[in-house]
Amino acid sequence: MGGLIDTVVADIRRGTPASVYLLHGDELVAREGARAIVDALVPADRQALSVETISEDAEAATVPGRLRTVPLFGGTKVVVVHDTKAFTSKQNLGELFRKSWESWKARDGEKTARGLLQAVAVAGLDRPFLERAAQGELPAALWKELLTVPLTNESEQWLRETASHLVAEGSEIPEAAGAATAAVFEDLLKQGVPPGAVLILTAEVVDQRRALFKRIAEAGVVVDCGVRAGKLGETQMKPEVARARIAEAVHRAGKRIDDGATTCILDRTGFSVRTLESELEKILLYVGNRAEVRLADVLAVLSSSRDASIFDLTNAVESRDVAGALRALRALAGQREAAPAMLGMIAATIRSLILARCALDGRLEGQFDSRMAYGGFQSRVVPRLAADAGPDDGSAAKLRAMHPFRAFNLLKAANRFTLAELLRGLDAIHQADLALKSTGQAEGVILETLVLTLCGGDTPKG
Repeated sequence: MGGLIDTVVADIRRGTPASVYLLHGDELVAREGARAIVDALVPADRQALSVETISEDAEAATVPGRLRTVPLFGGTKVVVVHDTKAFTSKQNLGELFRKSWESWKARDGEKTARGLLQAVAVAGLDRPFLERAAQGELPAALWKELLTVPLTNESEQWLRETASHLVAEGSEIPEAAGAATAAVFEDLLKQGVPPGAVLILTAEVVDQRRALFKRIAEAGVVVDCGVRAGKLGETQMKPEVARARIAEAVHRAGKRIDDGATTCILDRTGFSVRTLESELEKILLYVGNRAEVRLADVLAVLSSSRDASIFDLTNAVESRDVAGALRALRALAGQREAAPAMLGMIAATIRSLILARCALDGRLEGQFDSRMAYGGFQSRVVPRLAADAGPDDGSAAKLRAMHPFRAFNLLKAANRFTLAELLRGLDAIHQADLALKSTGQAEGVILETLVLTLCGGDTPKG
């Protein structure tokens, strides 16, 4: 750990620990920080008897009693509560929705679904909201007032896909337990954490206006575990930070990695610390004693899941790769993915490409070098997308609202199509939808015919 965590650990080792620590921001970074604090507070051979870890707010009521329990062999008693919702409120509801959206972009399905359920619970919404979201029937005004996530083709796909999954699974909306949990912690801090005890809390989302947050900031230590600066709620890593973490992990393992493999890992994991660390561990185990991590290793490890197959499908369509698209369709069919869901993924991809092509033809005046590096895109293209001058039908603004790396790749993909081809593709999707619903024709044939239509045409330009 670096930065403020090093300072916190140094203070503990100098004999000046705080009674309560709050680490908020990226989940994995916060957990790593909590682990470092625990190691500084309690020797490893005593942690089994002196440290208790809670992962559910449902057990929050037991925290005061746990803190009062004296360790069998003396020393510091530590209670760790991970992922507490005590700091969430309707005031940071938009941030909760954005967390789910960012997890979706990072292809972390479990965290995406859990985050959306949490946001819905805090908002006091019910199952009909999820059903409307699954049908794509939320009005724009509600998006602006409630979700605050930019309304784009990409974000529409996130909400529709995630809500459809939750409805199909019969997922229950949890009770918003944050207020009750906050009350437990507030009472504890008013009475004082027992001498010789330490409370460590981690949270992804916090409302810094809450009384509990202010009380901890005054009485203990608050550590911001965000991994990048940016908009409120944006905790995804910058590409260069993600690349650095990959290089560091590979170096620690005594190996090297080629640039193609690094790029592939980023494409498939996004910029979530948790997802990146998890997938890197799998890749390094797969490589074994070999000294180099190759692109083939990354593809072998990250190509078996549903999320990887979805990525393969959308990436193949964007690349006009017929063989790749057919392989991905068959992989998803083998995993029993419903044909309407696959059609929805394809439709969302084409709509995103239309958006990017409109920005390319309008604000960028048809000029985009697909060989450009990401750094060049940030320095030369992003300012043009943000400029007031030049034609814009709103597509440049929507492209700007995306993660810059996604916008970069989307423009490269859109450069392979003409707008007329993409519009014809949208009509082909409509015809495929009608065929799925009314003809009785084999679903696989309908979808494979569609991707042949979408990926065919002129040789890609980029």
